[in-house]
Amino acid sequence: MPYIEERVSTVETGIAEIKSDVAAIKAGQSSTELNLHHMAQDISELKAGQIEIRDLLARVVARLEGVNS
Repeated sequence: MPYIEERVSTVETGIAEIKSDVAAIKAGQSSTELNLHHMAQDISELKAGQIEIRDLLARVVARLEGVNS
């Protein structure tokens, strides 16, 4: 029976390692999702800034065209 007990112990150790690996993967996934969320917010802010700059430039061009007329 020592052989069976040894095999059971090996399987239990393997299961514990797999559980540990799964926990690490879940933590990594959560971190990745958080980073993706921050990136999406940053992109939204950049788009808003780009739109604001575009509108300001359009007003500058409109004023310059009015001056040159």
